Amino acid sequence: MAIINIILRKMINNRWLVGSLFLGLLITASLVSSIPTYSSSVLNKLLLKELEDYQVKTEKFPGEFSYLIQLPEEKQKQAFELNNFEKINSELTNETDLPIEAKVRILSTIPLAITHRDSTKQSSPESQNYASIRSFSDIEKHIVITDGKVPSATPVKGIHEVLVTEGALEKREMVLNTVLVASKGEEQILIKPVGTFKAKNERDSYWFTSPDSYNGDFIILEEMFRKTFLGESKHLLENARFYTAFDYHSIEENNLVKVLALERKTRASVSEIVDEKILVTFPAKKILSQYEEKSSQLRMTLWSLNVPLFIMLGIYLSMVTKLIIDRQRNEISVLSSRGAKRSQILTIYLIEITILGLFACLIGPFLGLLLCKMLGATNGFLEFVQRSSLMSTLLQESFLYALGAIVVCIVMMMFPIYQASNQSIVHQKRNTMRVVGNVSWYTIFIEISLLSISFYGWTVFNRRKGELLTMEGEAAFSVDPLLFFVPATFIIGLGLLALRFYPMLLKVLYKLGNKYFSLSFYSTLVQVSRASKQYVYLMLFLIMTIAVGVFSASAARTINNNLEEQIRYENGSDLALEVRWESQSSGGASPPSPPTGTPEVEKSEEEEVREFTKEVIYTEPSFEPFLQLKSVEHVTKVFKKEEINIEAKGESISSVEMMGIEPKEFGQTAWFKTSLLPHHWFEYLNLLAVEPSAVLITESVASALGVKEGDYLTLSWSSSDPVEFVVYGIIKYWPGFNPLQVEDSEAEVVPSLVVANLSYVQNMMGLEPYEVWLKVKEGTPRTTLYDEMKETGIPLTQLSDVQPQLTELKNGAFLLGINGTLSLGFLISVVITFIGFLIYWILTMKSRSLQYGIYRAMGIPLHQLIGILVYEQLLTSGVACVIGIAIGGLTSSLFVPMFQLSFNPKNIVPPFQVIFDARDEVTIYLFVISTLLIGLLILGVLLKNIRVHQAIKLGED
Repeated sequence: MAIINIILRKMINNRWLVGSLFLGLLITASLVSSIPTYSSSVLNKLLLKELEDYQVKTEKFPGEFSYLIQLPEEKQKQAFELNNFEKINSELTNETDLPIEAKVRILSTIPLAITHRDSTKQSSPESQNYASIRSFSDIEKHIVITDGKVPSATPVKGIHEVLVTEGALEKREMVLNTVLVASKGEEQILIKPVGTFKAKNERDSYWFTSPDSYNGDFIILEEMFRKTFLGESKHLLENARFYTAFDYHSIEENNLVKVLALERKTRASVSEIVDEKILVTFPAKKILSQYEEKSSQLRMTLWSLNVPLFIMLGIYLSMVTKLIIDRQRNEISVLSSRGAKRSQILTIYLIEITILGLFACLIGPFLGLLLCKMLGATNGFLEFVQRSSLMSTLLQESFLYALGAIVVCIVMMMFPIYQASNQSIVHQKRNTMRVVGNVSWYTIFIEISLLSISFYGWTVFNRRKGELLTMEGEAAFSVDPLLFFVPATFIIGLGLLALRFYPMLLKVLYKLGNKYFSLSFYSTLVQVSRASKQYVYLMLFLIMTIAVGVFSASAARTINNNLEEQIRYENGSDLALEVRWESQSSGGASPPSPPTGTPEVEKSEEEEVREFTKEVIYTEPSFEPFLQLKSVEHVTKVFKKEEINIEAKGESISSVEMMGIEPKEFGQTAWFKTSLLPHHWFEYLNLLAVEPSAVLITESVASALGVKEGDYLTLSWSSSDPVEFVVYGIIKYWPGFNPLQVEDSEAEVVPSLVVANLSYVQNMMGLEPYEVWLKVKEGTPRTTLYDEMKETGIPLTQLSDVQPQLTELKNGAFLLGINGTLSLGFLISVVITFIGFLIYWILTMKSRSLQYGIYRAMGIPLHQLIGILVYEQLLTSGVACVIGIAIGGLTSSLFVPMFQLSFNPKNIVPPFQVIFDARDEVTIYLFVISTLLIGLLILGVLLKNIRVHQAIKLGED
């Protein structure tokens, strides 16, 4: 009880430091616990979307799990083994812990020959129709009788009443209530269709296949099926199918393993009963299997993204622990001098930290849940949008992660306590009289090791980039976790190295100008250069926060912009539409046959082509409705024609694409990155505008034909006459044109493009359907635009909108993880850095009360003392910020280009480019300035309130 009282008294006396320590533990626990919560939430969301997309594309229910079992021929075993199969199916499906929407048990006979009972003559085997008799469990609850009645559950006068589909009546050309004979050899069963049915609800998961797929079969109630084929009768039973429709919306990480194990367990359990192979249908298996791989990759990415933040939290906790120990060294030394054992002192601090850690461990996962919602609202680095929050739930794993993080923090914080717990009051007073020195040189191996690791990683990335450029095949977007871990080691190593040489720079500055410095600057320079070790935590804090912020901003902006630019470039504009054109074929009728006896003249190949070629005449729809759309800023016509033939200088090439445009309108509407061409792309459009017959050609066309600017080309296609054009420019990129060869194409054709004036092409080569490209006014919802187009009655046949593609991109698991984690990590690092900054300087001010009191007693005015504080801030925090910006820029230049490894480098159009956005830099600079100004303001107030007589009295004590 005495120990508890001591601990509580200590915590109350140092409540600000204890609160700061608790804040660090809480942030650590919440951040670590958010990783499994977030990865599970976002992947569950994407898994659900993939399953829904699968259902839309394939029209199959993704929650289906079914298997078909061949029953043994021995009749005495069939009923027994069928009961075992039903028991196995029930147990295994319930083990998945998924809600079951429907269960169906289908029993089927072997194919039976179907004949009319009233036939006077047995049909020959060739003319017999075959069908199976099936039963569906609980089928009466899922069907509607469209004609006739529900069959009886028992035979009527030896005749089994059955159901058929409406299609079965047409297929067999029969009517209801016709008695049929189903036979296999000498075995015969009389059946009579008494009703037709259809599904009560076509979307009912009970129907894993449409009822129309049973047009060739007869459906009998299960009760009568069992009596007939499992009881009194014949060896006609062939197989049983067990179908289960799970609610796939409930598939989560905690039950995923059980769902994936369902097929394996089913095969193993069935194989213990029969040797027959079973046919399993599990449509979602591939999607669920990929989920596990994506989950592990996403978690690894999140861990690597948070590595810099974990390091900063470790530094923060170490700094706060050191400050607590420094304030309580007298108490520790007094306890040690009075006979307290080291174990007792360590127990006191261990209990104190454990209490804080337990509270952080309990609260942290709930705070991590809120962080997950913030992660789901990011649209870029430090960009938050109104987006539906992630459906996140706390996992047991989250609490385990938080507990593990707290245990690591406790062990880390106990080291300085262990070192201070064995000092007597004599040792403590002796150490306080010593001047705090600089960082020891024997620890330089830490910086060397970190820089060596980062240099090795940079070398590996460069080698891998070269290998990817020579490899074939496509790769989906994914981020290598080392792309964030290696830069973090580089930032830490270079930051520590800069701090090691910084005191030497200050000493050189002192020797060069000590005779000219003012009192304030001289005092600060001596203080900082002689005791640089005490500033290491704070300066490293600021360096890491700013450098990681600069790198994170550049990395996130680069990844987002490059992925977004690929989509915009491929689409060409905000919307690309195709409209229905009316057309009619025209072409002369075949010429009259020559008179009899007239010698037939042999026709040339061209005459034969002209004779049998029918020209298609198109009627252009009105373009006025597009111009009247209020949500559209600009609109243009874009004519695309493939398989163009080009001739020049005796050479010819085919399979070239032509794009006919209106230069001015095209430049206002299309999206294009100006840096892709040597000159601004508007200059190329101006070239087209001044000459109707001018064309722009790609480098592939110029190389194949050996033409240059000023040369003439002849263009034609199958239904047009050759027309001459003049080359006004050579380009490599153009909106919507991919100059890279498509790897899936079997023919090795180099993509080629010719850009011409649309009006000239239409006048000289004919009018054909064109696309309509739209540029939507900024901020206009797509629903508004779609409603306008619907009201105007525009006859659309195809629409390509860039907005849904961008939305799907931003909602992807990895982009959400990258944007959210980097943004959240920077904000958290800013908070803990600012708190650590204030705690450090406030405690420093209090510890220097005697020094500043003596300064005031000596007659040094207040403004010079404030000048000392300003210079000290500039030489420590200010320099750390400058170093952080410089290291962040260098890190970005070295490592951000490596992110093109996350794409397929051979298919990146436009080419990968590192992005530095001024908005991100301004945000970081504002943080730096705000931190310094607020810190100076608080310190100035504290300095002004120092009373000389109290400080001198404190010195006497």
